[in-house]
Amino acid sequence: MTDVGTLIEQLYKTESAKLLAVLTRIFGIHNFDLAEDVLQDAFSKAMIDWQQRQVPENPAAWLMTTAKNQALDKIRANKTKVKFSQDLTQYLDSEWTLAFTIEQEFTTPKIKDDQLRMIFICCHESIKAENSIVFILKTLCGFSIRAIARALLLTESTVKKRLLRTREKLKQLSFELPCDDELNAAMDTVHTVLYLLFNEGFYSSDAKKPINVEFCQEAIALVKMLIDEPKIANQDTLGLFALMHFNIARINARVDKQGFNIPLDLQDRNLWQRGYINTGDHVLKMCTRASISPGRFYFEALIAQQHCAAETFAETNWSLIVGYYDNYIKITNSPVAKLNHAIALGHTGKLREAINSVELLQSNKALANSHMPLAILAYLNAKAGNEKLAYQQAHNAIEIGGTEHEHRLMMQQLQRLLN
Repeated sequence: MTDVGTLIEQLYKTESAKLLAVLTRIFGIHNFDLAEDVLQDAFSKAMIDWQQRQVPENPAAWLMTTAKNQALDKIRANKTKVKFSQDLTQYLDSEWTLAFTIEQEFTTPKIKDDQLRMIFICCHESIKAENSIVFILKTLCGFSIRAIARALLLTESTVKKRLLRTREKLKQLSFELPCDDELNAAMDTVHTVLYLLFNEGFYSSDAKKPINVEFCQEAIALVKMLIDEPKIANQDTLGLFALMHFNIARINARVDKQGFNIPLDLQDRNLWQRGYINTGDHVLKMCTRASISPGRFYFEALIAQQHCAAETFAETNWSLIVGYYDNYIKITNSPVAKLNHAIALGHTGKLREAINSVELLQSNKALANSHMPLAILAYLNAKAGNEKLAYQQAHNAIEIGGTEHEHRLMMQQLQRLLN
């Protein structure tokens, strides 16, 4: 790739989301395809112009000016054919106000506002999470279809179909920030989708690349954008931000040279990145000062903080973690949280109580096809010294599901506990 081509690629990653958000605001979400076309035209013009002449002193500003001019041309050419953003229509229809209106929409406060709108619409509750993640990676993070397909182990045609479905759904939505009455519910959806995006990086689908740090960093950047807007962010936003920092702090110690997962008790804690942990600690202090009721991500962050605070696995404050899981379960009633609660309970020495808890969860409909209850029972029974039962449950878990990496890790843990 030429130097200009490399620069264009870098600028697309950093600038395309901003420009697309503003163009969507101007044209209206129902004309999202038109906004994308103008965006692509701006980058195409940059490629041609910069190769023929030279790269401008401020490439990002050049792209923004070009996008403005392209938007003006599109509006002038389609005034009688296309309905643009409803609340801007009267200003876009008049030549007296058209240029000024476009100029105002490209100011920094407006761009920031439009980026927030784009986050909310990408994470709208009516869009399936699997489609939201693909759409976010394309529109907010600047990934190519090929890169998304490769990272998520999907075919390019599947990625294109998901993007198409999302675009069709967008036409039914409003490109507005949620009203006060709807904000908390909308934020819950946004938090969940961005958490899934982070986890897609932290627990990568690609066996050849067990961690995709770039996805994790993109998710953190999007949450930071929410935090920077006080009228939007809440305690759970801060909790999610802290949780992501506690998790990414351990990323260098999570897999071995062969790409296999390293369990928490065997990780080299010297590889944990103190800078991320310090940020998480600072953000959690901000959470504690908030007056509203805490949410799930706040308690997840508190759990992760305890793991990061312990100098060794043996020094982990499991009793405190059990208490945090109690609060987490009250909020979500999550069966997965209940399984993790049982593991924490087992580490406090209450193995019989932990085993009973997981055995009850085996009848939970949400876990009917999951290998997790049996895998956890195998672990807890191994801790209790029940060798025959532990191995039997482990083999039954393998028959139900899980990856080869998970199977390998589970058997290694049993061997360590029993031998």
